[in-house]
Order: sequence, then C-alpha cells, then structure tokens
Amino acid sequence: MQGKEKIGAMNKGEEKFYEFIEGAAHDLQAPLRKISTLVDRAFKKDGNKFDEATMEYVRRIESCVDEMKLLLNGLLELVREDGTADFDEMCDLNEIARQLLEYMDEEVKDKRVTVQMEALPVVRGNMTLYKQMFKNLLENAFKFSKRNNDSFVNIRAAPVNDEERNKYLLDNKKYYRIEISDNGIGFDPSNDEKVFEPFVRLHPRSEYVGNGLGLFICKKIVARHKGIIYAEGNETSGARFILILPETPWP
Repeated sequence: MQGKEKIGAMNKGEEKFYEFIEGAAHDLQAPLRKISTLVDRAFKKDGNKFDEATMEYVRRIESCVDEMKLLLNGLLELVREDGTADFDEMCDLNEIARQLLEYMDEEVKDKRVTVQMEALPVVRGNMTLYKQMFKNLLENAFKFSKRNNDSFVNIRAAPVNDEERNKYLLDNKKYYRIEISDNGIGFDPSNDEKVFEPFVRLHPRSEYVGNGLGLFICKKIVARHKGIIYAEGNETSGARFILILPETPWP
C-alpha cells in the first residue's frame, strides 16, 4: 500500500515529471489556441452549410478543446506549491464519473467495456484534479482490457476497513473508500507499488501506448487531498485501485 508522503519531497523521477509538465504546459497552449481559432473560422465561413451531424462534430471538437484546457490547468495546479489551488469545492464524484463516461463513450464502445457504477460520495476538494484522477484511472482500465473479450469496470464505494484506518489514517476525519476494478490483463502483485512510479511501464510499449505518468499523477492528486491510493493486481483476473478520500482535506 501507499503511505502518506510529504508533497514537497521529490526524487529524481518526480523532478523529471515536474519538468515534463512545465514543458508540456507551455507547448500545448499554442496548438490548443490554433484548433479553437480554426474551428471558429470554419464555422464563420461555412457554418450555414453544415448539416446537423457536422454541427455535432464541431460541438464535440470544441468540447474536447475545452476539456484539454481544463485538464492542462489541473496539471499545473498539481505541480504548483504556492497554495493558490482551491481545495474547498463541493465535488460530486457521481457527476464527475458520469460526465467522464459520457465523454469517453466512443472508447467504451470500441473496447466493448461494460461499466457498472454504484452511488459515490460528495466530498470537498479540487474539482479539476478529481476529474483528472478519475479520467486517468478509467483510461488505465480501458487501455489494459483483454483483447477479444467483453470487459467490465466496476466503480463502487465501500466502508473503510479497520486495518486501513488503523494503519494509514492518522486522524479522526471521515473518509470514503472507493474501488475501481476491472477484469483486464492486470499486473504482477509484486508491482503494486511500482505502478505508481513516474515513467514506469509494466507492459510492452509497442502494444500499449502511453507515457507512464497516469497513475503517478493519480497518486499525487490523492496526496494533495490528504488521502491514500493503492493497487492490487492479478495477471489472470485484472486490477483493482482503492482510493481512501477524506470528506474534506482540511480539519
């Protein structure tokens, strides 16, 4: 399991991660602005010729650009240490998950994934960061689904067990336990901590695209909210990620 950690303490891999985020933040601004400009020009020039299907594509492009901007800002909030990020927003995790699943609908259909979700709690925190966290966890589950096999992802809330509370929770605040499990390719249980290290890839790069940062970002987001995340993997039955989140990150 992953214990609590001091946010400011960084190893070389984490320093590399922060450098990567700062560089990506700068590099991604220009193409996002260009996409917005080109879509706007196309709409102004030929918008009256667009049929309803084309208009829907335009709306979805605009929505994706807005989503990218929000996620980019969220990553910048993640690496910011000046205390300006807002962690006192009311975050309905049901709504966050629902919006993400709607946004990722094509990927869900392409991967033939059945998603089951039970009622999730409402907590205080940073809405953008929580959205980024759930997005990374869902993308991870979809990416590593088994080929030629109907896949499932289960999202459920459960009580924090006594072992977790006694060993990892150092205060008397109210916590919620959330599990995201799948029946994908999983991973060796000996790597249950390694999966959260930056730029680590447990599966062949040629088969599964990615930069090895998704779960590390999740770990950092949970830490910023004073929570816990850990993973349980099995190479025959998939993976499970357990989040233990406080009702509010502050006393």
